[in-house]
Amino acid sequence: MRHRVLSLLSLIVLVVTGCSQKAEEDTAKTVPVRVYAVKSESISNYVRATGSVEGDEDVILYSKVSERVEKVNIRPGQAVAKDQILVEQKNEVLKQGLDIAHAGLKTAEAQAKLAAIDYERMSKLYSEKAISPQQYDQARTAKETAEHASEQARSMHEQAREQFENSLIKAPFDGVAAAVYVQRNQTIAMGQPVVQIVSPSKMKAKIYLTGADIQQVRIGQRVLIQFPTLPGKEFSGRVDKVNTAIDHTSKTLEVEIGFLSNDKRITSGLFGEFSIETLKNADRLVIPETALIPQTEIRINRETGLQNTVKKFFLYVIENRTARMREVKTGIANSGQIEITNGLALADSVIIVGQNIVKDGQPVNVIE
Repeated sequence: MRHRVLSLLSLIVLVVTGCSQKAEEDTAKTVPVRVYAVKSESISNYVRATGSVEGDEDVILYSKVSERVEKVNIRPGQAVAKDQILVEQKNEVLKQGLDIAHAGLKTAEAQAKLAAIDYERMSKLYSEKAISPQQYDQARTAKETAEHASEQARSMHEQAREQFENSLIKAPFDGVAAAVYVQRNQTIAMGQPVVQIVSPSKMKAKIYLTGADIQQVRIGQRVLIQFPTLPGKEFSGRVDKVNTAIDHTSKTLEVEIGFLSNDKRITSGLFGEFSIETLKNADRLVIPETALIPQTEIRINRETGLQNTVKKFFLYVIENRTARMREVKTGIANSGQIEITNGLALADSVIIVGQNIVKDGQPVNVIE
């Protein structure tokens, strides 16, 4: 009797132990995963390029005479007005030449005026037969000679004035001094950079596109702009100009980007990334791109014998706490997100963590 009781107890222990081991095995086969609830969003396609910011009016002023710098009237970042003298070079000799030319012009103009008056008087006398033709011709010749002398003096004065003005570096428009390249008492040569002036009222940037990107860009397209020196900030722009001809040397097309906001942080010379929105799809099913499991399939054309590579995309969705693999079709991809055009439904739960270790039909444990 005692032997039967011991045998029965042993059997119960074996059954309980077996059930416990099976439960532990089932628990071990359950994979912890994280999911993403599919929702409808907008997604855009972008053409990206890098470039530098410049003012809508952005010029570097160069010296026009080889002479010493006597005055520097501005500093970088200072606002300037149109025709304001920014830098002065030594110009005493040029000023003397201008004064002499000015005096010569006044003298010539006075002589021309007197000759004109004398000619009018002689013309009246000639019409009255009071003077000879020779006297009339002399008056007319004197008038013409005085006029030519006046024109010559005016040209010499204009030349002297221009030479003097060349020693004065002036602002061509209202703006800001972006850079000053010279200092007082420095002797500079003709053609040397002196000052850079930019207009802060409107900034722009030029980027250069190649290949298929060229065909996607149109005037008016929206542009997202980011600068490494301004982390976390995003600015808006617009395609304002697209060149009609491709540069034959670089095989690139120049595109001009205009900024939609007048932000003082955007300054000339700032380097950034420009993302041109070439296509926008609204109300689409969008998921994290990492959820996809790409697979490459090789197919052989029976007629030609050539191999074709076909790329397919799969993912796992949750159905009754079980992972189910699905093949999907993809669309636009951007910034880690991708559009699913076929194979998913709104509110499906897609596995985004654990998809590389789970198997089709395997139980899962969804974690937050």
